[in-house]
Amino acid sequence: MWWRRNRAVLPKLQFLVLVTCAWLGSAGIESAFAHSDSQVRNVWVQVVPPHRGLVRAITEGEHCPLAYFDGRHARMKVRAQPNSDFNVLVCELLVPRETGRIEVAGRELRPVSRNPRRIAVVGDTGCRMKAGSAFDDGFQNCGDPDDWEFAKVAERVAEWQPDLIIQLGDYIYREEKCPDGCGNCQGSPYNSPGMRMATWNTDFFHPGTPMLEAAPLVFVRGDHETCERAGLGYVRFLNPFEFAACSDFSDPYALEFEELQLVVMDTVQADDTSLSPNVVINRYARDFEQAAKLAEGPTWLLSHRPIWALRPAHSSVLKPKTDACGNQMIPPVAVEDINVTAQDALTASRLAGRLPPAVDLVLTGHIHVGEVLSFTGRRPPQMVVGISGTKLLPAVTKGLEGRVIDSETVTHAMMVSVHGFFGFVPRQRGAWSVNVFDAAGASVTKCRIDDKNARCRSR
Repeated sequence: MWWRRNRAVLPKLQFLVLVTCAWLGSAGIESAFAHSDSQVRNVWVQVVPPHRGLVRAITEGEHCPLAYFDGRHARMKVRAQPNSDFNVLVCELLVPRETGRIEVAGRELRPVSRNPRRIAVVGDTGCRMKAGSAFDDGFQNCGDPDDWEFAKVAERVAEWQPDLIIQLGDYIYREEKCPDGCGNCQGSPYNSPGMRMATWNTDFFHPGTPMLEAAPLVFVRGDHETCERAGLGYVRFLNPFEFAACSDFSDPYALEFEELQLVVMDTVQADDTSLSPNVVINRYARDFEQAAKLAEGPTWLLSHRPIWALRPAHSSVLKPKTDACGNQMIPPVAVEDINVTAQDALTASRLAGRLPPAVDLVLTGHIHVGEVLSFTGRRPPQMVVGISGTKLLPAVTKGLEGRVIDSETVTHAMMVSVHGFFGFVPRQRGAWSVNVFDAAGASVTKCRIDDKNARCRSR
């Protein structure tokens, strides 16, 4: 028989068959996921405690895509199934340690750096669609990239080539239907049943794509992401922990890098100017105590709502006046101190009103300006980055220094009203250089943080 006459050839033939089958199997896997890759909307890497990368993907497909780590593939796992509000599949997978290259759906992503040298910070990115009496209420021209500039900011962030990106909360600002005749926002989705996914995609994921794919991210929760607002999307897409039912309180956590630690605190229910109920104050007092225990080594405390900040406000003489679209017609000429709930909770805690010495900076969003405050009493500087897309507040620049906020005096103050982001670069002996970049990528203000002291100058 043939096989008896050709025994020497048989091993080679068997090897060829095995190689062919292996190649066909690999090709089958690749082709099976080629279609699903085309349905992937967004991919990103986010930092999860204590120092791991987690790759996530949003897809319209029925299956999660493959993730490639240094060329080796693994199928991503389902995080959240589609439902009536979110008609997409959310997938995730921990990045193996020591990974140098990540790819999902043909898009290359960067692993988490042990020691980030360039940190970009954005906050309050969505397009304002809400009537009200505040200076920053009203209806933005969401269809005008020169009015709602988040897409441009996201591109500038990516071009700056950061090692880490921090988003300080408030992703969704489209909360009400855009009235006829009120700006370039007619037909926009807004956060309501049946339009939640369209709102998240329009207000954050689509314009934010360049930023999402540029570097690993830290996502802080904002007060626009409470459970009654856009919290359902936050816990589904951005929460660093396992997918679970929405809750308005979560424990502080730490992200550890070689020369810096980020402690993230959820303060979405801390009322700015009126004390929250005692149950809320007591909860935040415990959270401050827990955050203090986590603060080991040089630490930035991240939150959405500031602890000690100034917000442009109405004069006590002039009453607010709005137009038919809810836009303020009288500019602010005064400032108000915030956040009284956070201040009261810190005072009620075992910390007795003072953050631990390891905290070098309080970094928040919420107020729609860029702001830097330095204080007496070895209090860490307060920085506010609320300028990355939403309707801005006019800056108030007079009467800030010398003002007393929660028993300490402001020794230096900077406030700007321009869409953009903050860029941090480390200097010697724990100091940091900070540039405030506008939506065109130009530096408008430069600051330096050193030994719990902040100083800024205009460019």
